[in-house]
Amino acid sequence: MFDVVVIGSGLGGLSAGALLARAGLRVAVVERNAGPGGYAQPFRRGPYLFDPAIHFTLDAGPAGFIPGVLDHLNVADRVEFRELPQTYQARFPSLTVDAPPGRLAFLELHQRLFPRQADGLARLFELRREMFTQFAALPQHVGPGGLDAAMAAAPLVFRYRLSTLTEVLDEFLDDPQCAAAIGSIWPYIGSPPSRMSFPLFNQMLETLHHGTFYPRGGFGTLVDALATAVRDNGGELLLNDEVRRILVEDGRAVGVETAGGTVLHARAVVSNADARQTFGELVGWDLLPAALRRRVDRYRLAPSAFVLYGVLHADPAELGLAHENFVFGSWDHDAIWADVQAARPGGIWVTVPTLADPELAPGGGHLGVVTSLVRAGADGSWRAIRDAHADALLSTVEAGVPGWRDAFEIVDMATPDTLFRYSRSAGGTAYGWENTPAQTASKRLPHRTALPGLYLSGQWAEEGTSSLRTLTSGRATAAMVAADLEHPTAIPDFGGPSFVNELLTGARQ
Repeated sequence: MFDVVVIGSGLGGLSAGALLARAGLRVAVVERNAGPGGYAQPFRRGPYLFDPAIHFTLDAGPAGFIPGVLDHLNVADRVEFRELPQTYQARFPSLTVDAPPGRLAFLELHQRLFPRQADGLARLFELRREMFTQFAALPQHVGPGGLDAAMAAAPLVFRYRLSTLTEVLDEFLDDPQCAAAIGSIWPYIGSPPSRMSFPLFNQMLETLHHGTFYPRGGFGTLVDALATAVRDNGGELLLNDEVRRILVEDGRAVGVETAGGTVLHARAVVSNADARQTFGELVGWDLLPAALRRRVDRYRLAPSAFVLYGVLHADPAELGLAHENFVFGSWDHDAIWADVQAARPGGIWVTVPTLADPELAPGGGHLGVVTSLVRAGADGSWRAIRDAHADALLSTVEAGVPGWRDAFEIVDMATPDTLFRYSRSAGGTAYGWENTPAQTASKRLPHRTALPGLYLSGQWAEEGTSSLRTLTSGRATAAMVAADLEHPTAIPDFGGPSFVNELLTGARQ
């Protein structure tokens, strides 16, 4: 008999399991793959080590959320985070934006590039700062009785909670190229500015201002640290076995049954899996409220990704590359989004992970990863078209990074079919639900589900997309489970982002 069974060992499930085990609960984490980590699980091709999906993380400095979690789990010595010297580079026709860390430096760069927009940018960034601090000060859940007080304390949050990025940029900027530059990170979020949630964009960009981080040895070290924490605290990590059914008795989740026939009884079940799969296949819609199915059916999936992994036979400096490089063939992000919908390469970024960790490619060479958004759709058809899509993608990158095609040797590639095979996420989606205003924050699914004893963690739940957010989701889920199992103080809150107090005081700009 377990206290908690966790379905799936992505970062949201693995962090929840590790924290619950550290709290003294008996935990089993069930993973269908041979290794833990989900999209964070690394792979080798010859001597080269690749991170399949995560290229950096946030809030991983000395006082950050992630080191705080690892320290609490007694595994902080297993992960060495390095701060990257540059936030990102964005290549547009006729202009390259080298975005520095630091919100003031970021603002001043864009004011120099677009001097006519300097005043609007200043006002936009003051709004962003104030909105971020208001959001950070809110409790995660605002009940009906606290709504008036929350609206009074965080008026900007409530004013813009359903706004897209484009709607807000249009209030402050009248230069579409300046607006396009500010929205450069949209491929990370999976929706162009005209569709993307402004509050989500603001939180991500504000956190980016305060540093991007890469772990020495790749993100597999973070996965290994969390898996070690599960085991060291008495938990079990069950690999190569897939959960086929969530057991329900008297209207409550009471465990799981695996494909191998193993039955694991538990007082609570945490699913880090696709929410549609969790409810429709593992539980069964007949055991759940009809309103929940209607809600889930309304959600739209975020895009999937097409990824090329390879060796870069060139000096990245000669190509002018940073660790992360967006490549936009147009200033019109909506036109690029239309390319994605029409199965043409778009929403592209190029990563050179060996700039962060040369040891990923022994012998002094460099690795390259090219990612392009594609529509979510894993139906087995990608094998027939992947080579043609790869060629089109390389041509698009070559136009923005001259010399890339000749210097880049593909060693592997991933399609939506690949992402689905590893994650079982519908369509091979990379971000869960699309990050539109109607599908972010409280509009996403809550951690506590309509079935007592069943909880959600990871990108399908409230915190949503990104490695940091899935980890904070794991912590939030663990705290709820622990409280419901009468361990209300077992999971520390680790605070919000480590720099919020600095923003409030103006100590670091």
